[in-house]
Amino acid sequence: MAKKSEFRPDKPSTSLLSRLILTKQQRKTALKWTFYAGILIVLSVLQDVLLSQVRVLNATTELVPCAIFLISILEGLHSGSVFSLVAGLLYLFSGTAPGPYSMVAITFLSVGACIFRQAFLQESFSSAVLCTSMAMVTYVTVNFLFGWFLGLTVLSRLYGFFITAALSLVTVPVLYPVLKAINAFGGYSWKE
Repeated sequence: MAKKSEFRPDKPSTSLLSRLILTKQQRKTALKWTFYAGILIVLSVLQDVLLSQVRVLNATTELVPCAIFLISILEGLHSGSVFSLVAGLLYLFSGTAPGPYSMVAITFLSVGACIFRQAFLQESFSSAVLCTSMAMVTYVTVNFLFGWFLGLTVLSRLYGFFITAALSLVTVPVLYPVLKAINAFGGYSWKE
């Protein structure tokens, strides 16, 4: 009796994603990054259309940089640094970034926050909030210093920049569970 071959060819599939030569893990990872992009688009629209009309002590929120910092911290140094560079570039081209220096600031602050978190803190909600807070306060300080140096703002507006950071950080506890759930798709995820 002849032995049956153990090789069985894959069944043809009809979906567009399955026609691509991607493994299941690669599809999950692509879906994760698509969700991240969708979250950033929604936050950008929310910030520019709705929240820009709401002012607290003449300050508004900066949701997109805050979310970029949080996603970078959740993803870790390797993926997070590339993500922050691409997201900072897209944020710059969206027209809402304060200037070209913001792309560089977002990238370097994201990398710095990831390095600090990985070197000194454990992976947890509190470490993500702490690192996002440090990055966000430093980011608005850099924005203020560049604006002040270029003559676009005055020293008396400094408190408004810190209020912007505080208003943006209020959203971190709301964003964290959503971004943490997205982070669980494919690839490395935090084990808390």
